Amino acid sequence: MDPAAFHFLRLAENTDVDLSTIANVATALTVITGVAFGLVEAQRSRRARQERAAYAAVQAILSPEWMKSMIAVHSIPDGSSASAIEADARVLEATHSVGVILEGLGYSVYARIVPLRVVADLVGGTVRLAWRKLRPYVEEERRRSGSRKTFEWFQWLATQLERHSPGKTNLQVGAHEACR
Repeated sequence: MDPAAFHFLRLAENTDVDLSTIANVATALTVITGVAFGLVEAQRSRRARQERAAYAAVQAILSPEWMKSMIAVHSIPDGSSASAIEADARVLEATHSVGVILEGLGYSVYARIVPLRVVADLVGGTVRLAWRKLRPYVEEERRRSGSRKTFEWFQWLATQLERHSPGKTNLQVGAHEACR
């Protein structure tokens, strides 16, 4: 067989392999592009969901009932017993209102519906203060009922805020100074 003819056959074989390789590379690039697009869209969707959840949390917290209830809870002296809280029907009602709202917010953070940093920025200090004021009442309710479930997510949220998000503001530094 003529060596030139043999060379032509080898070239034809290489061309087939090259076209096959090109097709495989194109397929791989298409798959990689599709996966990258899917990941970007999933992130965008998660961010949009978090923003909607944060907006819903803001709406719940800015209700007139929440504001009246938090004012009542803020007025509870530190270290007040469960019986002192129960003695005032208005304070007891406010305690339940705040506890239920923060229970839902705590679970929303746990389920990663609302980011902890959003809660920390929005109501971190309020949650910590509410837990400090209401802890004796919650612990007494748990003792009476024999269940540790009373306001469990409210406590969990307060604990997470203390542990992971100490907050930029405090009694000496307001948001207008900390977030210039």
